[in-house]
Amino acid sequence: MVQHGASVVIKRAVAAVAAAASLAAVSACGGSDSGKTVNGKPVIDVLVQYDSTNRLPIEKNKWVKTLEAACDCSISWQIVQQNAWAQQKSAILTSGDVPDVSIRAFNPDDAAKFPYFENLSPYIDKMPNVKEFFDQNPSAKRMVSDLDGNLEILPAQFPEGGSNQHWMINKAWLDKLGLKMPTTWDELTQVLKAFKEQDPNGNGKADEIPFDVAALGTDGFRWYTPMLALGSTGIVTQAQGGPFQNGIYVKGGKVKEWLTSDELKETLQWYASLFKQKLIPTDALTQDGSKYGSALTGTETAATVGLAFAYQPAAFGSHAKEYAALPTPKANASMSDSDVVWDASGDYGKYENYHLAVKKDDPHMDNIVKLINSLYSEKMSVQQFYGDIPELVTDEGNSSYKVSDKVFADPNVSYSLGGCFAGWFPDNVKIAGDPNLTARKEAESAYQKAYSNYKVNEDSMPIWVKLDNADQTTFSNNNTQILNYAIPLIAKWMNGTESDYAQKWDTYVSQVNKLGLEQNVQLWQKWYDKYSEQKF
Repeated sequence: MVQHGASVVIKRAVAAVAAAASLAAVSACGGSDSGKTVNGKPVIDVLVQYDSTNRLPIEKNKWVKTLEAACDCSISWQIVQQNAWAQQKSAILTSGDVPDVSIRAFNPDDAAKFPYFENLSPYIDKMPNVKEFFDQNPSAKRMVSDLDGNLEILPAQFPEGGSNQHWMINKAWLDKLGLKMPTTWDELTQVLKAFKEQDPNGNGKADEIPFDVAALGTDGFRWYTPMLALGSTGIVTQAQGGPFQNGIYVKGGKVKEWLTSDELKETLQWYASLFKQKLIPTDALTQDGSKYGSALTGTETAATVGLAFAYQPAAFGSHAKEYAALPTPKANASMSDSDVVWDASGDYGKYENYHLAVKKDDPHMDNIVKLINSLYSEKMSVQQFYGDIPELVTDEGNSSYKVSDKVFADPNVSYSLGGCFAGWFPDNVKIAGDPNLTARKEAESAYQKAYSNYKVNEDSMPIWVKLDNADQTTFSNNNTQILNYAIPLIAKWMNGTESDYAQKWDTYVSQVNKLGLEQNVQLWQKWYDKYSEQKF
């Protein structure tokens, strides 16, 4: 739409005023006044980015008082909603006036670009809970440390790791039609045909969607990407994070690209056959995420999707009990069971790298160190994630906890901090009563063989390997050009509207390499090698 000049000027002026107001507001509640006290105790400003407006006010959590006692301080909380954080983060980083402590707010890239954050490495011995966290999880420490060992951001560890996506198939439909779990693409194709033709949901309507896939997107292959099917060909995907999303993978310590691979071609040809047989909706590659999510939940009375990539059965709403994880099917019957793999996003599901930062040269470091150590204790981590003990969680001893049904009873009420917490769950901690955890474990169990067929960090990009700022800029610029060119073509090959795999494929390969794909491989190999040489 073309706008008149006066309208543009007015909008820019309004935006400038809004930005200035936002900056002023953020600056006003930034770092603490070193002389401010409550009852003789220093006030520590703590910012937390909430992931939902449904979370109860933080003051309603009794563990907050326990935290204040542990740090011998008074905490002034600032809650920022996720949908407002991008603007406020930009304003804070522009002003340089960061809070004393920030939770789920800043990441290592921010720390590398802005000199506002304290190097916490010298304080580790004063934070025994953090030290134990890193001793048990060296990958978590490496993902937030630079090559010199500086540590300006602390990560979090969630109750369970594992891929955030799985092949989820309607097991109830399989059972009704007397079909077995398919083990190859050919078998799966036959199952999808039965889903299409034999009314497995029993409502007398031809409303079944045998296989629904998400759109390819424009800026990378993420989360629910149909390219998760590459695992059937032996390529280890990492859809939740890292350079796989831009066409990069690792095999035996060698960085490679999959955007021009024979495995991609084989995958696209299989998808094209499914589109041709109308086993995937014709508009699947252009549907928005909300339409995809809505389709998975079916109707009020019947499930309508037979197969999809999803986190766990809960993605299918009230029909969740009908679904089960499908072990990775082989691309062809000639492959052995040891040839197929599954998504190596486990560490991305287990850790996040942006969960606690401290203002550089903060005058209250003694108190802040105590605060951090308390946050990263076992009981405090459990309470931050689920809710207060004993009101919402029962401590059953020996690092075992039972979460109350109340925590999950109302989808419009979220207790405590959930995934916004700053803490960790040691491997010996046992959590009962969390239905999401139970469902995820069940889904993951289908992939144990596939996981055993490769070595994490040798056949996938380690979560701690990062490009420096200059190479990241080059990589990003290359990706913009590559994906703008490649994704529309991949979509055409995938849905069968383009079938030329001779001259046009060769032209495609030549062009993406000219746009920087080979250079991207070289950049990631360079930094993979640098981090492999790092003594940690």
